[in-house]
Amino acid sequence: MKWIIALVVIIILGAIIGPMASGNAGYVLVQFAGVAIETTVVGLFVVTVVAVAVLAVVWSLLRRLLSKTRQGRKWLANRSERKAQTMYQQGIRELLNDEPNKAAESFAKAYKKAPDNNLAALTAAAACLDKDAGKATYWQEEAGSFYENSDTLLQLVVIEQQVKVNPAEADRKIQSLLKTKPHTANVLKLAYRVFSASGNWQQLKDLLPELRQVTDLAPAEFERLEYQVYFERFVAEGRKSNEMLYNEWRSLPSKQRADATVRLSYAAALKHLGDHEISARVILKGLKRGDLEPAAVNSLHLFNAKSEKLLEFVQAQLKQNPESRDYLYALAQIAMDNQDFSLAQRALKKLAEIEPSSHVYRLLGDAYHALGDSQLAANAYKEALAH
Repeated sequence: MKWIIALVVIIILGAIIGPMASGNAGYVLVQFAGVAIETTVVGLFVVTVVAVAVLAVVWSLLRRLLSKTRQGRKWLANRSERKAQTMYQQGIRELLNDEPNKAAESFAKAYKKAPDNNLAALTAAAACLDKDAGKATYWQEEAGSFYENSDTLLQLVVIEQQVKVNPAEADRKIQSLLKTKPHTANVLKLAYRVFSASGNWQQLKDLLPELRQVTDLAPAEFERLEYQVYFERFVAEGRKSNEMLYNEWRSLPSKQRADATVRLSYAAALKHLGDHEISARVILKGLKRGDLEPAAVNSLHLFNAKSEKLLEFVQAQLKQNPESRDYLYALAQIAMDNQDFSLAQRALKKLAEIEPSSHVYRLLGDAYHALGDSQLAANAYKEALAH
């Protein structure tokens, strides 16, 4: 009805403006089959609008008449269904072509032609893929009670939008989702992002076994994630008290305490909190048992001089294998930490002969500088730049 009113208004405006513009209205001449029609541009426009309005009214009356008959209703329904099917197929193509926004529009048009709960649910899914939580919520409600609990995708979209602006609220919602929904790959990956943002390392630690199964991270990347989770968890407990940190460590099964990543994260947390001596003992125990490799300990700079037994162990390893690169570097770390620059210099010089590198020469330069030999320090720094 609104469009009919709009057309009438346009006709009235044309009738008023037409005469006013008749002084320079312009003319149109139409000749067809010997018949000539001459009129103004405004007049032609008014006639066209009237013709369209008449056709629309006629079509509306025909639809009403057809809807009164059984065959008419069937024809109109089939026509709407055909249009809906066309829009539905177009939406599927757009969805497969990674255009969820267009797909949602096509599905919505199809739903308008032929309302169906399944189509509403599909529109909600397309809106979720387009990250439009408002539209997805509307279509989820349109889908009806049959799809009432099938809203995981919608919840993921809502939580994902909250991660940056309100990590605490996103944390609460993802915990609820984990309790009520299956732990699919998408749920677990979003949980990882949310718990990392909110600093909920305990929850993330509990999810690590499942994340290992579904994550697409390479083994080395997953180890870094595991290290970060345990490190942050240990640090959080250690800030409460030394006893809380120790209890957290002892609460782990012995198999986990023997795991290299977990043990390294515990030692790193102890060092971060200033307890270097216990950190060194944890490292020493891991090395003796074979749970740790010296290269991994070196990479985290966890060799320190606070444990005499750790130094003795490193020296014993070098007696067995004087050219061990890992233990030479470990000895250099311990010596530098103990400000025994002469010992550090000897270890680094030998290491430079076995495996020269920019890092080794830079440390060697630091050792020479600490010993007051500026010329040898300068030479070592030049070598560092050359590698």
